[in-house]
Amino acid sequence: MNGKCISQNANNYPWKAYLKVLLSSGISTSKSQLQSQLYWPEGEGISDADPAGGTNLSLRSRYVYTKESKEFDMEGPLYVDCFNLDKYMINGVDLQLRLFRTRGEFLLVSGESSPSYKLTILDAIFKACKVKVDSAILLNHANAIVKTPVTYNYLKTDVKMTTISYKTSEFYWDDIWNGKRPSKMYVTFVKQSAVNGSYSDNPYNFEHFNLSEIVLLINGESLPIRPMKLDFETNSNYVTPLYNLYQSTEKWFRDESLIIDREKFAGGFAIYSFDIDPSDIGVGYINLVHHANVGVYARFAKATTTTISAIAFCEYPALIQVDQAREIRLL
Repeated sequence: MNGKCISQNANNYPWKAYLKVLLSSGISTSKSQLQSQLYWPEGEGISDADPAGGTNLSLRSRYVYTKESKEFDMEGPLYVDCFNLDKYMINGVDLQLRLFRTRGEFLLVSGESSPSYKLTILDAIFKACKVKVDSAILLNHANAIVKTPVTYNYLKTDVKMTTISYKTSEFYWDDIWNGKRPSKMYVTFVKQSAVNGSYSDNPYNFEHFNLSEIVLLINGESLPIRPMKLDFETNSNYVTPLYNLYQSTEKWFRDESLIIDREKFAGGFAIYSFDIDPSDIGVGYINLVHHANVGVYARFAKATTTTISAIAFCEYPALIQVDQAREIRLL
């Protein structure tokens, strides 16, 4: 905005967008609106890279539209935080948008021994809403902003990533958010090879990797008080993180669903959620920005057999201020 970068300047956007979809959408949405983006929820066979004859039904559904170099179209929102403001942006603020593509090895899947596919964008259109405001309201805004800057409160999201080495049985990630304490936080794991880009590995396959324990630490104090104990092998005990996921997304005790159910959780949707400020559920007030050392401790039942990337996604309240000179401040 007016030359100031207000979004995360990193290559983690694909996971931010995917996690936002998973944490806000239900089964009915995935069977209707999300298909405009060629999204079908992954299910059994999420790791299968054969689109024609494999068991990954969501991959096969996309393959119908893309096989034999067909031209296809998609339409959907950009998952950028400032696009979710509950008020219109004041006049005189220019918005610059820059998009960066991911590599073909990251966004395409193939089970062939030496694939060489690529995706060509033939056309791209950005749709935006522009409102013509009455001149009297513009005059009132001009007088008011002399005394007080315009303030927009919104929910800011962030994604961080770190590496877990091969043959690791315990892992601690310290001060993930550089001193900030989010209101909600989600942790998941994916193969490092998929993050780097691999035709055979799905970067959205959030495997459990036989995780046996996970806990969030805030200034050294655990949240929840007792670490979550998990068993993905003999007993299939992982209902607590599934319950936490529904609670954090404000679906619990409501007739609402997520794409993730009990069976899918262990089959590529293992997301561990931590609701740090549960008191703000459903309440429309502005929370103060809190500061703390937030870390994650995890233990695996068996040492990891491959290098893993740990992904952390968080939400916290933030403010955008615009003064009379149209200078942008992020708080």
